[in-house]
Amino acid sequence: MEKKIYVTANESGKLITLIRDEAAKVTFKDPAFVHKYPNSNIHVTSTGRVFVFGSSVSQVDTDGKKVLNTIILDMPFPGSVYVNEDTSKMIVGLWNNDNAIDFKTKVT
Repeated sequence: MEKKIYVTANESGKLITLIRDEAAKVTFKDPAFVHKYPNSNIHVTSTGRVFVFGSSVSQVDTDGKKVLNTIILDMPFPGSVYVNEDTSKMIVGLWNNDNAIDFKTKVT
């Protein structure tokens, strides 16, 4: 399995994929990735699925080149996202408060 590091540039909406031990990198920009808070807006599951959030949550292919699925969030200020493939739940934490919302997902 190829080792990758994913980095986001929140203000510009970029996802940068760095391939370990190689000079290659991929930059993918999507306006949905724009996030105005100083925290990370990415989650990689234990099986390698990549999720990036801003105004929505997008599943991105492992090469960091395209969006596979998008979930529109009807909530203000998402601050974090976590996907648990064992329970098929996505948990979204909200910025600057103690609230979190969980969603049932279909993870395949």
